[in-house]
Amino acid sequence: MLYFTREVSTMIKAIMNVEDVARYLGFSVKKIYRLVETNKMPASKVGRQYRFIKDVVDRWLKDSDILIRPDWDKRLDTVLGRMRARASRKNISTEDIAREINQVRSQRRADA
Repeated sequence: MLYFTREVSTMIKAIMNVEDVARYLGFSVKKIYRLVETNKMPASKVGRQYRFIKDVVDRWLKDSDILIRPDWDKRLDTVLGRMRARASRKNISTEDIAREINQVRSQRRADA
C-alpha cells in the first residue's frame, strides 16, 4: 500500500483537470479549453491532458478580468463617457476620475 505525506495528499487534491476547473469556475469545458489554448489561462499539459493547480487558478482569477462579461466593456465606455462629460461641467479632472476607477477596480480584485 502506498502512503503519502499530508502535504503530498493536499497537493494532489489541489490538482484539477479541465472538468474540475470548469465546475469550480462555473464555465463550460469548451471555454476552459479556449482560455488555455489562447494562453489566457495557466495550465500544464500532462500527456494529452491539461492539469491545473488550484492556487494558480485562484491567483489567475484574482489578477484577471475574466469574470467581466465582454459586452460590459461597451457599456462601461458609455457610462465613463457620460461621467466625464458631467464631471467636466463640475470641474472634476480626468485624473480624479481615473484615480477613482483604479481604486474601485483594486477593491473589486481584492474582494474576488
